[in-house]
Amino acid sequence: MSQDLESGHEGYALQDRSSMATVLSKRRKIDQELSQVKRKQEQLQPIQQALFDSTTSRDDHTSRVQVDSLESEITECFRRARSLAADAKSVSDMSNPRIHEQLTYMSENIRRHIEEYRRVQRAFATQLETQVRRRYGLVHPEASEEDIENGVQNILYGDEQAFQVQGMRSAKANEARDAVLQRSTAIRKIVEDLQSLNELFEEVGELVEMHQVPLENTVKNVENTVENYQKSTKLLDRAIISARNARKYKWWILLVCVLIVAIIVAVVVAWCKINNKC
Repeated sequence: MSQDLESGHEGYALQDRSSMATVLSKRRKIDQELSQVKRKQEQLQPIQQALFDSTTSRDDHTSRVQVDSLESEITECFRRARSLAADAKSVSDMSNPRIHEQLTYMSENIRRHIEEYRRVQRAFATQLETQVRRRYGLVHPEASEEDIENGVQNILYGDEQAFQVQGMRSAKANEARDAVLQRSTAIRKIVEDLQSLNELFEEVGELVEMHQVPLENTVKNVENTVENYQKSTKLLDRAIISARNARKYKWWILLVCVLIVAIIVAVVVAWCKINNKC
């Protein structure tokens, strides 16, 4: 029987070590993906600045294509990181606090990188939108603030006709139009990526949150078990003390009985001697 128990414990220990090794392997791969995100962000920053600073249609198009490509690669890195975290969860015993701690770290690390990237992208999109609004206003000097805002929003939604200038006679107007359209395309790409990243952010969080209640229940059960064990131990201690006291009382009662019998015997013997009957 003891050999079966020992083999069972060994099996659980091996399984636990195997699960932990798998989780740590996934964590290393996730860290690699997030390192790639950082490197690609560093590459993305000067290209985004080039798009912002460009003054010709050709430079606009070249920079915008490069920006779109790097942004797609970064989003794909986050998708792979999310898949690795999901794989780690699927092969692990989430009731194991050590494994749950590792998955929590992976989830929070991915979410932290996503949030940082989203912040940078929102700021860049705001810069581009400000530039689009300014260039739209230059080409439409007669437009009111409301007309400019409506025109810009229409362009950002993909309506190229919203930037039509009567005749488009000047090269300057054509350059402005092309610049606005390139930037509006870049903004739409950022918005699409941010939507995907929002979904990834939520999915990664759910990997841990969906197991939080079962884990809390497990911890609570352990706490209850410990509490019950402590109560049982106290009751057992009291029972032992009571048993010991009971044994002491029995000996005292026996001693008292013996003394009483001895006293009675002594009284009887004395009475017999006095009356010459013994």
